[in-house]
Amino acid sequence: MSSLAIQLAQNASLNASILVDRSRKPTASYLFTGKDADEHDLEALHALGFNSFLSLCSVEPRLQEFQDFFFSEQAKEMDRTLLTKQKSDELDERIGEFLWYLSQFLMEPPTAKILEWLVRRFRSVASIL
Repeated sequence: MSSLAIQLAQNASLNASILVDRSRKPTASYLFTGKDADEHDLEALHALGFNSFLSLCSVEPRLQEFQDFFFSEQAKEMDRTLLTKQKSDELDERIGEFLWYLSQFLMEPPTAKILEWLVRRFRSVASIL
C-alpha cells in the first residue's frame, strides 16, 4: 500500500459505512437531480405541475379536458400500486393521450414541470416516454 493510501485510510471516518445508505433508491425525477428530487414532496410537485398546466391551458385550451384526471385532489391521492390491472391500463392510455397533446410544447419550461408531476405521481410515465 502506498504512503498516500495509508494516509487516506487513516483519515477515513470510522462511521463512513453508516453515513452512506446504499439501501435507499434515489427518487426518480425528470426535472431534478438525485438529492434535489428528494427535497420536493408530492404536494409541492403538484402545485408546480398544476400551475404549469394552467399556463399551457391558456395557450392550448384542449388540455383542460385532462385537468380533473391528472390534477384533481383524487389524482393527488391515487396510489397506482393499488389499482386493478384494468384501471392501471386505463391510466397508461390517458397518460399517452395527454403526452401526445403535450408533445407540441416539449421544449417549453412548463411542460418539464408537468412531466415531473406525472413521473413522480403516476410512476409509469418514464416507460411510456
